[in-house]
Amino acid sequence: MNTMEQHVTDTVWDVVVVGGGMVGATVALGLGQQGMKVLLLERQAVDTTWSDHKPYQVRVSALTRASENVLRNVGAWEGITSRRYHAFTAMHVWDDLSSEKIHFSAQEMGEPNLGYTVENEVIQAALWEQVKACDTIHLVLNPTIKSLRLEEGKARLELEGMGEIQTELLVGADGALSQIRQLAYIGLDTHDYEQCAVVGCVKTELPTEDTCWQRYTQDGPFAYLSMGEHLSSIAWYLPAEKMQWALNLSDQNFAREVSKASDYRLGTVVEVGERAAFPLIRRHAEHYVKSNLALVGDAAHTIHPQAGQGVNLGLLDAAALIETVLAAKLAGKRWGRYSVLRKYERWRRGDNAIVQRSMEAFDWLFKQDSNLKTTFRKGFLPLANRLIPIKNWLMAQTLNGREALPKLATSNIPNVKRNRKH
Repeated sequence: MNTMEQHVTDTVWDVVVVGGGMVGATVALGLGQQGMKVLLLERQAVDTTWSDHKPYQVRVSALTRASENVLRNVGAWEGITSRRYHAFTAMHVWDDLSSEKIHFSAQEMGEPNLGYTVENEVIQAALWEQVKACDTIHLVLNPTIKSLRLEEGKARLELEGMGEIQTELLVGADGALSQIRQLAYIGLDTHDYEQCAVVGCVKTELPTEDTCWQRYTQDGPFAYLSMGEHLSSIAWYLPAEKMQWALNLSDQNFAREVSKASDYRLGTVVEVGERAAFPLIRRHAEHYVKSNLALVGDAAHTIHPQAGQGVNLGLLDAAALIETVLAAKLAGKRWGRYSVLRKYERWRRGDNAIVQRSMEAFDWLFKQDSNLKTTFRKGFLPLANRLIPIKNWLMAQTLNGREALPKLATSNIPNVKRNRKH
């Protein structure tokens, strides 16, 4: 065993985070920057180098104001704005059967924008810059986890070739197929939507007007997420059996089908980039916590992505867990105790479940499988579009959150102590 491995196994870590994606890196930063000894385990390093000529990436997130605040408060926002991001100022939703629409405007709400579209790779790079600069966070890359034991007030992970590591709190941030969740024997409620999402970036003939455009069709929703004057990230929801069809289309045919799916709202698609597709499955862990263990982000829940809430919910999980742990530490309590972690679970599990079900209800309402639903939409959408206070309240819930927000998500917190490497 080398010196670095000896350090990892000899230390009793305050927190061990498994998974260095957007949510896991945020948890590690929020705790490490406040002086806690954090071990971050991740399969591979994130490339933090950047070039403005880098091709646009397939996976993009629409960040809310709450998420912006979280990322600002862990020091990552500047790394995002120095790379590539785009503010959108309006959302336009319409139904192709009823021809009715609803329009959300930042100007109506007195806001500078309704959020930001940012490539996931950009968010991760900005977070990892801060991770590497924090002197209380230790990284281990490409670990193989052999076993997990929760006993004697500690979580104990056995890593192949390194031995056992101990921690007061183990955080599972390792995605929808979380190994930590499985090793902890936490059950999962699942529902297959029998849909897939096709994603990628395209250039269009007409400008995006800094607007996110969403059309409901017979196959499912189609959305353009504005990323620039003529650039959009697409989110095209199709029946699961059409996934390979969409991936196998030539670029020319893909451009034609995307133009049709959008009803030519931005004219024709003139250029397409790399594309990807994935099946849509709702997952919700039966429990978020056990003694000395907590799940965050996709390890705890996945939802229908049509409103882009997945990463935003995960960042709120991260902020809530950070606040819960730091409050316990300040009070002289063991932050891995079940009674402490239950506060985090009660804070987040209900809100996540409400958003999951809301997205399903919205998807159900706009499915073109009933004349009654179509008639209702014909009356509901124009009415909702005219009731500006109600419309703005709905958008505010999306932009700023529904429940009592964690402190990291509410504003820019001045004088945040950050442990940095010299």
